[in-house]
Amino acid sequence: MTPDAMTGHAPRLAPLRLALFYGGIFLALGIMGPFWPLWLKDKGLAAEEIGLIFALGTLARLAVTPHFARAADRTGERKRILVLLSLFGALAFLAFRWTEGFWSIALVTLLFFACRGPVLPLMESLTMLTRERVPFDYGRVRLWGSITFIIGAWGMGLVLTGAPTDWIHWSILAAATLAFLSALALPDTRTPAADGDSRPFRDLMRRPGLLAAMTAATCIQASHAVYYNFGSIHWLAAGHGADVIGALWAEGVIAEIILFTFAAAAVRRIGAFNMIVVGAAAALVRWAGTAATTDLEWLVLLQALHGLSFGATHLGIIHLIAERVEASLSASAQSLFAMTLGLGMSAASYAAGLLFAALGGGAFTAMSGLALAGAGFAGFSLLLRRTAAHKRPADAGSDRVFRKSK
Repeated sequence: MTPDAMTGHAPRLAPLRLALFYGGIFLALGIMGPFWPLWLKDKGLAAEEIGLIFALGTLARLAVTPHFARAADRTGERKRILVLLSLFGALAFLAFRWTEGFWSIALVTLLFFACRGPVLPLMESLTMLTRERVPFDYGRVRLWGSITFIIGAWGMGLVLTGAPTDWIHWSILAAATLAFLSALALPDTRTPAADGDSRPFRDLMRRPGLLAAMTAATCIQASHAVYYNFGSIHWLAAGHGADVIGALWAEGVIAEIILFTFAAAAVRRIGAFNMIVVGAAAALVRWAGTAATTDLEWLVLLQALHGLSFGATHLGIIHLIAERVEASLSASAQSLFAMTLGLGMSAASYAAGLLFAALGGGAFTAMSGLALAGAGFAGFSLLLRRTAAHKRPADAGSDRVFRKSK
């Protein structure tokens, strides 16, 4: 098939083709996040072993993602790499069917996450590259991932009522297979190959304010660690039922979907960098409030901030990378952020366990501090950009921070 980028014509139905793949990968995540630990427990793994399994998955993602990103930038391709990763990821997940005991599960986990890890940063790169050729609202494409995440989490909860735990495995495998089939329909948007002798990560980290902006977004996203890992436990202990807790989680994702629906207008009006700052402010308020109360009325208000604490931060950093990094290095840039976020989230998740054991709901206060650190790194990023602009007056006009996106 002729690559879309090489024909001179815009890829047809590009938003739909991209949305289908987002839907497939987030459907699997929606099932895996809440329910995969139950499958592992049913296989006889202890809590410590389950924690180690997830840690191994994170290490596998961090180890392989830079290599696939570099391959994508060197070749200019995204689609074929995503197709292969999706295929081998589904095959690796099928292999869980024959695992018994910790070591076999650990081996398959490494294989699966080595295939799965690079997928999202490469997909973000492909989406933003395609958006340059076919103008569309990134948020309205990405929101289908949030929608299928809710379907996966809620739907699997209904399916599991009275059903064998092994259905978890088959449901995730079905979603992974759907993601592979959707990958076949992705637009084949390509870029000129990057210089084979260049060192993209070193180059990216030297760009004024870029790594600081990524660190800011990482701090804000990592401030969700107590919520992700212990929010349900905390609210259950406060007397809220599972149905109420599920509704609170769904409310947060719905708020995210609403923001994604109007993402283009929001980024155009506020600016990509400022979206990160808005996310930091929302996270600071959200976690301070969550630490202070478990009253349902307040929790409903606080959960609505998820659209900003997560959604605005995500939109901000994805658009900021697209603005500041040329297409030939976009996969490496998205992967650098994915690795930064992975390390930050892993550290925050470990700290969340210690903090929640010691402080209970007071652990959310520490997450407010992490959001504040994110705001600090955002300010540092702005300072670095302005300092660089003053040193290079000819480049000052290209600095778009704290300005509306054009």
